[in-house]
Amino acid sequence: MDEKQAVLPPQADSLIVEPLPAIRRGWLRGALSFPVWMAALVISSLFGHVVLRLSDRPDSDLESAANSPLGIVLMLAQLAGTILVVFVFRRFIDRRPLMSLGLALNGRYARDLLAGILWGIAVISTVFLVMYLAGGVTITGIEFPLATLATLTIITFLVGINEELYVRGYLLTNVMESTNKYVALLVTSVIFSACHLFNPNWNLVGLANIILGGLLLGIYFVHRRNLWFPIGLHFTWNLFEGAVYGSEVSGVDTRSVLQTEVGGNVLLTGGDFGFEASLVATAVISVAIILVHLIYRPRPATSSNP
Repeated sequence: MDEKQAVLPPQADSLIVEPLPAIRRGWLRGALSFPVWMAALVISSLFGHVVLRLSDRPDSDLESAANSPLGIVLMLAQLAGTILVVFVFRRFIDRRPLMSLGLALNGRYARDLLAGILWGIAVISTVFLVMYLAGGVTITGIEFPLATLATLTIITFLVGINEELYVRGYLLTNVMESTNKYVALLVTSVIFSACHLFNPNWNLVGLANIILGGLLLGIYFVHRRNLWFPIGLHFTWNLFEGAVYGSEVSGVDTRSVLQTEVGGNVLLTGGDFGFEASLVATAVISVAIILVHLIYRPRPATSSNP
């Protein structure tokens, strides 16, 4: 047999033959892809600064640009870089199709996406409600900036695809080939959190909660190997935290429907990093991880006697 081919177990009366990866160790494929992905993000950021200059915006206005239609252009550039990196590694290093990362558009994808969307709304809404009832958040006004909300909806959906495609899709998939899936999930969640060190106003509780967020986003994937659920959850978590409930999203401020003020202990409110840096979020996300695991974990096959 050609050493570059592997024969998988027979399906019916046929054999499925697939090429072996160019690099055998999954963790090594993931490790090599990470600096390339980070370089793609840096290049897209530089592209963003160029676009800002051409649009007569100051370089320091990158955050406010992210709340405008220009932010869609910047996010599309970042997503294009991620897709290119993941496609090249998946096609030429893993020797597998891109869609095999859990992106298949079959009959389940819409249901999985909707489930993720609802989970994201439920989790961040619970965080907000607990903080509101505890007096950590005060609602001072309500507005409906429709154009901004539409823009932020598109941007946060693109962010969800961008980060989930690489972190849960490519990185987690490959690391799982080298170690226990739960160990792989923890390792990639720590890497996911470390990426947020570039965000403004981060703190240790926020970074710890992002690790928990990575576990929540990834636990469904390790059980079902489907990216649409974490994409949907990531999307609505960011959208509702910032554009609806008025919190910073990982340190980034946006316009919102609810005008809110936070007060009291930063361990309760999350401070300038946002709700996700609060101990309330720690508790709620932890419970959500357990629930998603119990609901979506594989069930042992039951056999019945004839």
